[in-house]
Amino acid sequence: MDALLQIIPALPVLVTLYGVIVRKRFFFLLGFTLYGLIVVPAELNSFFSSNELSHLIVAALFGAQIIIAFPNKLIYDGSKAYKFFAIKTFLALIIINVIGVFVVKNDPNIPDVCVYYHSLFVIFCCIAAYKMLTNRIPIQMRTVKTQKAPTNAGAFLE
Repeated sequence: MDALLQIIPALPVLVTLYGVIVRKRFFFLLGFTLYGLIVVPAELNSFFSSNELSHLIVAALFGAQIIIAFPNKLIYDGSKAYKFFAIKTFLALIIINVIGVFVVKNDPNIPDVCVYYHSLFVIFCCIAAYKMLTNRIPIQMRTVKTQKAPTNAGAFLE
């Protein structure tokens, strides 16, 4: 059972690693989201069994990670606004996972291997931020679909 508790959190880390390697934002963020979906129920369970507020705070923190990292269909178009948004996202994820390292170190019920998982998430965010700042992430062009104007556009005015 202990081995299973150490392997399951490794899966989101591997998904994020895959996203870093192939430079796909969707998989990068999916790993963070899946990891948060593992942490939040575990911390809420610990809170309900012990009534320690620290568990609720950690659950809220990783709930924020789920919200921040939830994959969406934004397309990196090379704009400064997108770059700024991505860097802010990476910094937020770094802060959350650095706190996660300290939480794991201070909680005897969490396997120590989770320190490495959180540390890898921090490293992956640093790699992604570096790639973003040095323009090593491929720019995707938006495809604009054109729509034909209705032939009876003024018909509703009659």
